[in-house]
Amino acid sequence: MIKTSLIAVLVLSPIPVAAQFVPTLDPEPRVCPDRPPRPDWMENAHVRDAHKNILVQQMYRAQGLNAVVETGDCSCETRFPSWSAVSDYYFENYAGLDRHEILERTSDYSGTANELRPTARAICEEQGNW
Repeated sequence: MIKTSLIAVLVLSPIPVAAQFVPTLDPEPRVCPDRPPRPDWMENAHVRDAHKNILVQQMYRAQGLNAVVETGDCSCETRFPSWSAVSDYYFENYAGLDRHEILERTSDYSGTANELRPTARAICEEQGNW
C-alpha cells in the first residue's frame, strides 16, 4: 500500500521526479567545522584561474591525507592544517606554469590523494573523525 501511494505521488505529481529529490546542502562540514578558511587570493581569483585553485585544493587535500597517514592522527589540526604551507609552495613552484602544466600537477596531486584516502579514512573512522 505504501509503495503504491509513493509511486502515485511521484508519477502523478506536477513536479518532475528529479526535482522531488533535491538534496539539502548544509554549508557547514559535518567533520571539523572549524576548518581554516581558504586564502583570500583563492576566494577572489578570477574564473579564468579556476584551474589554479583546483591545483591548490588538491595539494591541500593530499597534504592533509598524507599527514594523517604519516602520523596516525586524524585530529582536525592534522587533517585540515593551515593553508599557508600549500599556498607558499604553490607560489614558489607552480605559479608560473601554464594551464597544461597546472592540469598535469593537479592530476598528480589528485592521484596521490586518492591513493592515500583509504588508509587515511580507516585511521579517521577509527578515531571517529571521518
